[in-house]
Amino acid sequence: MFCTKLLRIALGLVLLAAPTLAESAAAPAKVENKKSSSAFEFNKKDPIYITADWMEVDQKKNSIVYKGRVVMVQADMTMRSDVLTAYYDPEMKAMSQIVAEGKVNATQGVRVATGERAVFDDKAKTVTLTGSPVMRQGNNQVSGVKIVYFIDQEKAIAEGDDKVRVRGTIFPDELKDRERGDAK
Repeated sequence: MFCTKLLRIALGLVLLAAPTLAESAAAPAKVENKKSSSAFEFNKKDPIYITADWMEVDQKKNSIVYKGRVVMVQADMTMRSDVLTAYYDPEMKAMSQIVAEGKVNATQGVRVATGERAVFDDKAKTVTLTGSPVMRQGNNQVSGVKIVYFIDQEKAIAEGDDKVRVRGTIFPDELKDRERGDAK
């Protein structure tokens, strides 16, 4: 029974949409985007493959922890981190929160998101990237102290502080090519 429950938990590890670099030359502090195939996506249809040096399921804490060179792959999306923790509801019907920590790197085609910590919160419908977060799409990029992607609102906000300002680099020609469907 434990093995069946563990298998259901492991197979039920479904991540939410992750941040993407904006498709427009909006102000770097607030980046709006349109729903398209440009977003990092984890979906509920394709299987998720996870490799790590170590895994622990804690039924009292309703969590699964993967540690050591964690690599998660789903379709064309790959996420790497030192630790990946998934918190699920007691009935194991859904993941409530997923936290990737330590050298987080998510890639999908020309899109890359990096940082030290990424929190996927199903209830709030947000993805929060911290620890020198950087989001890139091709040569375009945005960085700050924290980047929050609001899944239902299809928008991202990059925040700075007294020491680190939000920085954005946008190449208009790449955005124009992307709108025409020429970009890869």
